[in-house]
Amino acid sequence: MTPAARIALLLGLYLGLTLLPLGLAAAQGLPRRPWLDELSSGLAMAGFAVLLLEFGLSGRYQRLSARVGMDLTMRFHQLMAIVALAFLLFHPFLYAPAFSERPTYGSGRAMRVLLTPAATVSGMAAWMLLVTLVALAWLRSGLRWTYEAWRLSHGLGALAIAAFGAHHVLDIGRYAQDPWMRAFWLAACAVALAALAAVYVVKPLLQSGRRWRVAAVAPEAERLWRVVLEPDTARDFQFAAGQFVWLKLHRALGRITEHPFSIASAPGQLPRLQFLVKEAGDFTRDIGRVAPGTAAYVDGPYGDLTLAGRDGAGVMLIAGGAGIAPILSLARDLAATHDPRPLKIVYADRSLAQLAARTELEAIARAPGRELHLIVAEPPADWSGLRGRVDFANLRACMPLTDAPHWRYFVCGPPGMIDAVEMSLAELGVPLSRIASERFVYDSGIATPRERLTRAVIAGVVAVQFAAVLAFIAR
Repeated sequence: MTPAARIALLLGLYLGLTLLPLGLAAAQGLPRRPWLDELSSGLAMAGFAVLLLEFGLSGRYQRLSARVGMDLTMRFHQLMAIVALAFLLFHPFLYAPAFSERPTYGSGRAMRVLLTPAATVSGMAAWMLLVTLVALAWLRSGLRWTYEAWRLSHGLGALAIAAFGAHHVLDIGRYAQDPWMRAFWLAACAVALAALAAVYVVKPLLQSGRRWRVAAVAPEAERLWRVVLEPDTARDFQFAAGQFVWLKLHRALGRITEHPFSIASAPGQLPRLQFLVKEAGDFTRDIGRVAPGTAAYVDGPYGDLTLAGRDGAGVMLIAGGAGIAPILSLARDLAATHDPRPLKIVYADRSLAQLAARTELEAIARAPGRELHLIVAEPPADWSGLRGRVDFANLRACMPLTDAPHWRYFVCGPPGMIDAVEMSLAELGVPLSRIASERFVYDSGIATPRERLTRAVIAGVVAVQFAAVLAFIAR
């Protein structure tokens, strides 16, 4: 199955699940209420279904993210959270409610929305928490919270929203009084909570029996550390070059501190795993102090920045800063497997002192058909290589002279660099389908071809959902 077909199939399944409550409601054959009341109910049902599916789009399920790519999975998660917020934000302002201590539903199931005191409180709590949670997620980069504090608040907030939302829907929902509808909401909530429990409880329990230990921590370049793990009780770990894992130190249970790091070693270097960790945050600034022998736990592998199924006339690897880790893994794997395709490696950083594995990369590039292009933003006076950033001019100087649209391009680095590279490659005639990129910040500051395509997909999904709501009103 082609990637486009897989995405289309998953989108169809997603739409089916989010629109199923509208179908179940319409099938009850109840008389229609005023159209604003029905619009309110339709938005609430579709919005709550979208919200519950967000639990499964956290990126921690490799069977899903591997099929569409981690970046697309997480961007979809972000943008659909806005859709859920919009649907649920406006729905209480559309109906004309009546208040009742305990609503009684006859065969007509009440021609007005009936609010109990408890349902009013739970609905308001879910509504306010949802606004807060989405706002904190979008403002996360500007907050001074640690990653662990933000992650804990995000998980607990999502749990509270699901609980309050479920109570609100089941207590006063006109259509939720139907047994099939109640069963759907209860099952959807159970699956959502199971997805949360899998990340915070089940995976740590499994990790506790698959322990690694830190074999070495050594400086690789300026503010960049080489961290090597070796198995302790871990067994049969497999990964593809270019993938990443979530790394946790000291103990598996009772710690929420885990961070994503790309594997820098090649699969052929197992059983050891090597990472290149840059001092950039509250966790990584102390990475050089981690003592050998420290227990470590990995969750993964994840990611789709891999060679599998990606043929081409040649391979071009493009790295910026700490994005060298998966690119180095790919380069090592291509060299170890004697891949016959031409290979170009483009590696950019601020200074020569910050370049990692330079000697090894130069050795790889000495083989016939392979090239290494280093780009330095602040080079020494005697530097004869490329200067500046991975912009259009520098990238064009490194491009293959022939068959450029038929090569495969792998990109990893800061978000701004990835955006610039994708824009430049598009200008140079490279189709988006030939570019594989991976970022750990999923919002995009500019409308790259990939971002425009993602937004178009989201717009199509929302259009279908809103059309279904209108069809529900007009039934």
